[in-house]
Amino acid sequence: MNDLHTRLSRFGGPITAASDETITADVARGHRAVRRRRTVQVAAGSAFTVAALAAAATFGGGGVPSPSTPSAATSAAVLRLVDYHGEQPRYFTIDKVPEGYFVQNDDRGGLTIAPDSVKVRPSGIDPSKHPMYDPEMLSGKIGIYLEQKEYRGELAGDTVTVDGKPAVLHRIGATTQLIIAVSPLVYATIQVDVPLTRDQILELGAGLHVHQDAIDRMGRVRGK
Repeated sequence: MNDLHTRLSRFGGPITAASDETITADVARGHRAVRRRRTVQVAAGSAFTVAALAAAATFGGGGVPSPSTPSAATSAAVLRLVDYHGEQPRYFTIDKVPEGYFVQNDDRGGLTIAPDSVKVRPSGIDPSKHPMYDPEMLSGKIGIYLEQKEYRGELAGDTVTVDGKPAVLHRIGATTQLIIAVSPLVYATIQVDVPLTRDQILELGAGLHVHQDAIDRMGRVRGK
């Protein structure tokens, strides 16, 4: 084994550990690829897909749900927001969650908030065939993640203010994204694919507090 490392070093030079910035950039690129896939999956069945993805107006006008309209196209009753009493995520503090929901995933890529019914995966269930058990999938859930403004570019939607910060409510089919400018370089996006009203989504956003170290880390990321 030592001889193998010697020969590899001779061919490619010494092996050095990747910096934290390099790892962060790689992770961010991976999560951006995942989010592109999620966005396509969310919008695939919608007649609004082309218009929603092609629209470009910086924090400009656009249709969003009315205060009494759920964000997800479902006949289910609108959920009730309650105070969050679980363990707080590493990079965020959250004040509210829908009743009966839990933090299914918490990592550098962000949060996934899912129904309690998928908290325990039964033996033999394959998450690739039952995506509600897959914490990387956001259909039927709430996703929260950070991204650079330059990646997002211009946005279409309804201009709002959330906890004193400029934001936009952006619609993709039956799903609503609340995109909050948490710094000059970074957005915090709340992607809602559960039955919440417009006012509830804004309340959810007002209760989201992004830790400064997470904002700074995302602001340093380079590369798409």
